[in-house]
Amino acid sequence: MSQGELKAFAKTYLPGFSFSFLGTGFVLVWIQCILYARYIWVDSGLTTVAINFARCACIVVLGVVAVRKAFSPRFERSFGWVSAALMTVGSLLFFVQSLFPSLPFTSVAAVCSGVGLAWGGGMWITFYIRLGLREALLVSFVSLALSTTIGIFIGIMEESTAFFISMLLPVVSLAMFFHAQKALDSREDRGAVAPPPDDVYADEPCSTIVRLAVGIALFSFVLGVSRGFPFGDSIKLSPLFHLAQHVGVTAAALGVVWWTLVKGRGLKFAVLWQTQLAALAAGVILLSTLDPLASEMGATLIAVTNLFQVGFLWFVSYDVARHRALPPYLVLGFFWFLHLFFREGGRLAMWWLGSDGSGPWHMLIIAVMICLLAVSVGFLLTDSIPRVRPLFAEVCGRCRFRRQTEEALREGRLVCVDERVWQPGKSMESVGARATGPRRLDAEGGPDPREALVRERYGLTNREAEVLMLLAEGRSSSYIAGVLVLSDNTVRSYVKNIYQKLGVHSKQDVIDFVKAL
Repeated sequence: MSQGELKAFAKTYLPGFSFSFLGTGFVLVWIQCILYARYIWVDSGLTTVAINFARCACIVVLGVVAVRKAFSPRFERSFGWVSAALMTVGSLLFFVQSLFPSLPFTSVAAVCSGVGLAWGGGMWITFYIRLGLREALLVSFVSLALSTTIGIFIGIMEESTAFFISMLLPVVSLAMFFHAQKALDSREDRGAVAPPPDDVYADEPCSTIVRLAVGIALFSFVLGVSRGFPFGDSIKLSPLFHLAQHVGVTAAALGVVWWTLVKGRGLKFAVLWQTQLAALAAGVILLSTLDPLASEMGATLIAVTNLFQVGFLWFVSYDVARHRALPPYLVLGFFWFLHLFFREGGRLAMWWLGSDGSGPWHMLIIAVMICLLAVSVGFLLTDSIPRVRPLFAEVCGRCRFRRQTEEALREGRLVCVDERVWQPGKSMESVGARATGPRRLDAEGGPDPREALVRERYGLTNREAEVLMLLAEGRSSSYIAGVLVLSDNTVRSYVKNIYQKLGVHSKQDVIDFVKAL
């Protein structure tokens, strides 16, 4: 790693970075304290299963509501507080249960924790969606590395101390979420705006979503079965393997950041997916030996895979949500439901099969898991899906999407304007790309010159110019907020600035002003 590469990385990503962006890392620390027994065990058995099924139920309910009507900013803020309260209550009840085992608090604590976590963690996707892909990659994997680093100390501290920490983390994470959103608002006010989301995946065939769903479901099911192999209960990790687990995940997460953002190399979905499959398969094979040392090594590999899968699926959810015109929490909920439901289903299956302590089923279970992993490989082996735009296209190296775009630029079929790609007179799909964002076009299919004119003549920022052109179309503030992925307050602030700079006093004045340009 050269000094020049580090300086370039710091210059690119540190000026606009805030520690509050890493709030998902503290959500993961809370999960370690509550769901997974501080990762001393691979999980907390049926308690973990109950919490995650409660999460699945809440995800379904929220999804049904969101399909009927997108959540308002007021609802999102209020439910954020409710979620933090439920997570705190869940932590408190688990702590009381640990002191007085005879009390029947476990089920209530599991429901409170699961329902609270469904939105308490999921709400962060509305922050991520406002980031560009590279910055989102940085934030997501550094958050994962931060959580696993803290997890080293969580695993060696007293259980009561871990519970006390877990009671503080929900409110801390919520405060970081609000601060992170305000930090992005300030950046956008200064004109530092990420390309807005688009709807590229609207043209993706249904077979793609089926392949993604089947691949993730099979992988998660095997992950769940392996976490309870061979007798239903998870394997307890010794301090050395506990350390190896967290160091391994931290190294893998930071390795992704180093390879992609510092070295500038390509990152492909298929490579990450196959690496996780290989690690899980190796863990399953080690478990099949039933040797205590080999089994603990296998359990460690499986725990590493499970933790890394959290960061991986989160980033996949972000990338799909950026390129599909749906509420981002619907996209996140889809992927997370698949992961949780089938993983915990596999966990229950292993608990049921292994609870009697008999051995004849063990080799058959191993064989079935290997076969399911093989099928999962078949469904998600290459970067040929999605077809319209590969996942992680902006950092996928010399993938088909980038090769086609570069060839089209050289041949003059595409014109690059302000780091966005345009194709006058043709659709972007023909070369595997699309224009990103709501940038206005003129009658000939090029960028509207009036937008550049008002920026130069009246001192509008890029974002203010975009808001102005949407206002000139008669769009409402709520519509603009949805298209540009901004809060209503931020849009109102832009409108106020526009009125002052242009010397107008109403939307009709804006429409007349733009028509006169």
